[in-house]
Amino acid sequence: MAAAGFTVSSASATAQATWTVSPGGPFTAHSGNTQLAVPNAVLTCTDSDADGTLKSGSGLDGAGIGDIDNLTFTNCSVAGILFTVDTSSALPWKLNVTGPDPNNANRVLGSISGIVAKIADPDGICTATFAGPSGPTAPGTVTGYYDNGTDQLVIQDGNLTAHNANCLGIINNGDHAAFTGNYDVTPAQSITLD
Repeated sequence: MAAAGFTVSSASATAQATWTVSPGGPFTAHSGNTQLAVPNAVLTCTDSDADGTLKSGSGLDGAGIGDIDNLTFTNCSVAGILFTVDTSSALPWKLNVTGPDPNNANRVLGSISGIVAKIADPDGICTATFAGPSGPTAPGTVTGYYDNGTDQLVIQDGNLTAHNANCLGIINNGDHAAFTGNYDVTPAQSITLD
């Protein structure tokens, strides 16, 4: 998951703001630890890998500046119970840049949109779909930043919500799900305001 997906309010970031991405093109991203936290539980995955494509050049619109074409999560568990995570139904997801980080010159803020993901334990005792607040097929969004200094895409939260939850009260319909993860992006990208 490389490159951009963010939210920020900044006087210099207007609707007309454009961006430069270098080198752009195909990328991969890896995280050694991601978490999806609901009020009663935390789903932890020790490996997550993504690949996609970024636009390249200057004068680029921040909305849809890139795509995530594939995203996998492995070795995922809640309280020692293994889970699978299926992200395939809504791919590709969109990478969006919304503005520079007013607190860190190396970072650009943004979002990843279009998210629908399903989790299940091997026996089907606990299942849930995470999407936008309005329903299980309404794509959700996560927010964070891309750091040009560390080449990391950092996800910090978003509006993911649990739907179709059948999970013995551990996950409930309407639960806010906070997704967090630090993804190392290869090749290193530079995303800057024009």
